[in-house]
Parts: sequence; C-alpha cells; structure tokens
Amino acid sequence: MRDELKNEELESVSGGRYVINGNTHQVAFKDAKKVFKLKNCNDYQAMELMDGLIGKYPSEKDYDEACIAALQAKGWI
Repeated sequence: MRDELKNEELESVSGGRYVINGNTHQVAFKDAKKVFKLKNCNDYQAMELMDGLIGKYPSEKDYDEACIAALQAKGWI
C-alpha cells in the first residue's frame, strides 16, 4: 500500500500510532509517550474505537490525545 501512496500523502494521514499488547492488555501511544492498562473491554473494542478516530486530527499527538480521552470516557483506561 505504501507504494500506492506518495510520500506527501502519507504525511497527511493521522492515526494508527498506538500499539496494543494482547498479553499484558495494555495500549501504548507512540507520540503521546503514554502506556495504559485496558480494563472493562477487550483489545478489539479498543482498536475499533481508536480506528474510528483515524484521519480526524491534524497531528499524531492530537490523535493520541483524542484516543486517550475516548478510552477514558468509556472507562476503558
């Protein structure tokens, strides 16, 4: 897919900068440099929520902060 997009298009895409560890049930955000333990949800529910926010924020850090806020609002972190 990377070959299909030009580099400038890749830079304009925000989101997808989180990592979920299924063994420890934790989510880490690369740009916000934060790690949280997931609770009251499964990994796929958290991923679906965060993936729904992709492309809606001007920077990766803004995306990370929006994901954190959404997970907190649901009581998942």
